Amino acid sequence: MNIQELFSKVKELGLSPGEYVLFDSAPMGIRGLRDCHDVDILVTQDEWDKYRDRAGWVVRVGPRGDDYLENGDLELWKNWAPGDWDVQKLIDEADVIDDLPFVRLNSVMEWKKLNAREKDLKDVEIIANFLKTENK
Repeated sequence: MNIQELFSKVKELGLSPGEYVLFDSAPMGIRGLRDCHDVDILVTQDEWDKYRDRAGWVVRVGPRGDDYLENGDLELWKNWAPGDWDVQKLIDEADVIDDLPFVRLNSVMEWKKLNAREKDLKDVEIIANFLKTENK
């Protein structure tokens, strides 16, 4: 599935405006900086509660012990780790691209530095280079 199909699936969910933001690789993917194979969506507690019992959504446990909801290649998260992230602030400050809210790249870069996996450190370099050229 290509990235536009993934983002179309997000739109079809009908998530409430101001209650969600796309994180992890999605903000890079929308800008053509890397491939996306799934979409991580950070949602408010209210939005999480709406989807928790809907058909097709399964509660999973993430690598840091946090519950998240999965439906194929879409995941809903009510908190984000590592780090101490203010979910509502990330939502409020989102970059809206193609009618979808994306976490700002500087926050993605900060999170990837905290994760410090090899793939994340490569993404940090990609984002840093992109931001340098964008700000010229």
